[in-house]
Amino acid sequence: MAFEFLKRRLVARDIQALEELFNQFHETVYKSAYFITHDRMLAEDVVQNTFLKAYDKIDQLKDSSRVESWLIQIAVNQARDEIRRRHRQAWSQEEAHLPGPPEELPEFQVVAREEHAVISAAIDGLAAEYQDVILLKYQFEMTTKRIAETLNIPEGTVKTRLRKARAILESVLRESGFAEQKVEGG
Repeated sequence: MAFEFLKRRLVARDIQALEELFNQFHETVYKSAYFITHDRMLAEDVVQNTFLKAYDKIDQLKDSSRVESWLIQIAVNQARDEIRRRHRQAWSQEEAHLPGPPEELPEFQVVAREEHAVISAAIDGLAAEYQDVILLKYQFEMTTKRIAETLNIPEGTVKTRLRKARAILESVLRESGFAEQKVEGG
């Protein structure tokens, strides 16, 4: 398999192999980091740290078919560590860069912005195990089986966590005046 060859090169400390790994999985790792941090610069830092950690720990990857899942898990852990280290609440890049004050925006943009802020804050407020399944289900559109494999937990646990996370998010939306919103099942 092609990855086995790449893994051998990484174990042998071939820097070009690290670049190949980065080129192949950068986007996925970035999306994982951004989902947790909601900050472009911090997500980029997490990406770099993720690949450096993967480079150092590549010999621990036993199943080469799980390299993407392994990198996602490293990225999620690195992102959480960074957030804890910085002691700050994450805000989405979209909120920070919307043009002008709300009164200059059309009404639907104001509502969308408020809704996005509520959803973002609700996801940030979820326990880590719920954030993980939400990230993998909705950001990466993984099946429950693939999520179970990625997180190394039973598929039933994934379904339970998704159900609980959706209920929490739906409750937060209802309390925030977005009662018509419902988190879709899957």
